[in-house]
Amino acid sequence: MSQEHYPVLVVGAGTVGLSMAAALSHYGVPVLLVERHAGTTAHPRATGVQPPVKEFFRSIGLDDRIRAASGDLLPSNGKVDVETLAGTDLATAPRIPTPPKDVAELTAKISPTPIGPIAQDRIDRVLCEAATEHGAVIRFNTRLVAVEQDETGVTATLADTDGGEHRTVRADYLVAADGSASAVRRALGIEMKGPTGLGNPMINVLFTADLAELVKGNEFAFAQITNPDSEGILLTVNNRDRWIYHISYKEGEEELSDYPDERCVELIKAAIGRDDIPVEIVSTIPWRMSARVAERVVEGRVILAGDSAHTIPPIGAFGMSSGVADACNLAWKVAHVVKGRAGQGLLRSYETERLPIMRFTRDQAMLRFSHLDLHWDAEKYGERSAVEMADPLVTALAYQYHEGALIDAPKELRSLMRADENLDGSPGTRVPHAWVEHRGKRISVLDLPEGGFALLTGPRGADWLAAAEAEAARTGLELRGYRVGPGCEVDDPEAGWLAAAGLDPDGALLVRPDMFVAWRSTGAQDRPQERLAEVLDRVLDRA
Repeated sequence: MSQEHYPVLVVGAGTVGLSMAAALSHYGVPVLLVERHAGTTAHPRATGVQPPVKEFFRSIGLDDRIRAASGDLLPSNGKVDVETLAGTDLATAPRIPTPPKDVAELTAKISPTPIGPIAQDRIDRVLCEAATEHGAVIRFNTRLVAVEQDETGVTATLADTDGGEHRTVRADYLVAADGSASAVRRALGIEMKGPTGLGNPMINVLFTADLAELVKGNEFAFAQITNPDSEGILLTVNNRDRWIYHISYKEGEEELSDYPDERCVELIKAAIGRDDIPVEIVSTIPWRMSARVAERVVEGRVILAGDSAHTIPPIGAFGMSSGVADACNLAWKVAHVVKGRAGQGLLRSYETERLPIMRFTRDQAMLRFSHLDLHWDAEKYGERSAVEMADPLVTALAYQYHEGALIDAPKELRSLMRADENLDGSPGTRVPHAWVEHRGKRISVLDLPEGGFALLTGPRGADWLAAAEAEAARTGLELRGYRVGPGCEVDDPEAGWLAAAGLDPDGALLVRPDMFVAWRSTGAQDRPQERLAEVLDRVLDRA
């Protein structure tokens, strides 16, 4: 039985596993990704994407590709309630904006990435291509048979899905992104906590039908079909000929076997309101909502991410986005440990940081599921606040890590309702965004880490720049220093970023590769290089 070695083995080539492979390969870490299916999914389970997903993809050089992948859905906006698609004037049908206008406007202020949906299968293809271009090895039709770990690494037994010779792979670390039924999680004996069986069982039906003329000029994100003969939810995949219809049925009265392709076609035609439009079923996926989080997500050298660590109800479109946020938090930490630039404590900080956010996201999605009237009515601000329903941008982006690979983070989230108030430069929050000029290009402050650390200071921060340069030379750490302000090398023409980040002109902000603030000094300090070295030692768990 042959054995290979990789620094990192990722199990599962869904969006989260592919995000890990794309990021690790971008950081120069050899990675093997294995997936039991024959390729990336052709069946998008989601189209809702929160801003941090696009910010992460931007940080690993995929901004242009992701923009291109989202092109088909650019016109899509809103939830419409219709009896049938063809029998309703979509131009006058009641429409709830998705996202709400205030969320879209605030996103444009606090993020460099445009808000809007992307079909998950398009995302996966982009990630797969990017990962392989940077050297990641991806093996489809490969299943995990067994996994064992010791103090120095993980041994995984793999086999082709159609049988064949077993082979072993030795890895320093294993990232389990193998879904809600994770074989890795079960092998580790890690339990999931939280409710299952929420709502009725559902069938996600991907189908083709030429509906372009029916929706042209009035594209929507999804339509609630109220036809008594076929109630369901219709989602667009490309606004032309690829669509998804969600069908629910009552447990105990019907079963999945009661919905063969022929019946699904009948229900879809009833939802469309036209018998003369050909409908072809591509694939069906049964599913049911659950709201579970793993008891722990780091077990020795095995780490859980995405649905293997948490399942989030789809209300609010936090599920896929929270999984990608796991990858964003984890990938740079794995890379630094593998390269010998950080200690094991940095990997443990993944659980310290992400597990509370997984629970927070799960709980917020459950609040929205329990209060659908508040979820859909953005005007009910006071009622949302009364039940502690956070603004969607707070849940998705403007949350707070209180402990982990950071120093002196606030112990409480500043606001559940105002995302912009939370992004104030505090350690444990995503660094504030501003459009700035650098080397003749308009960029975001979020672009400055470039996959490493960035020490951002003001016009009087020359000592901090010297400290960053000296520390980078001493340790080999990817650490760049920048002065930000009017006329500085990073020119802030609006002269507002320093105040937004809580800095005096001689203060400094240490930003991690995942764009989160690790440490802040509001002003100058004596012996800045010594202080910066102490900070990095703590953040990276360096002896």
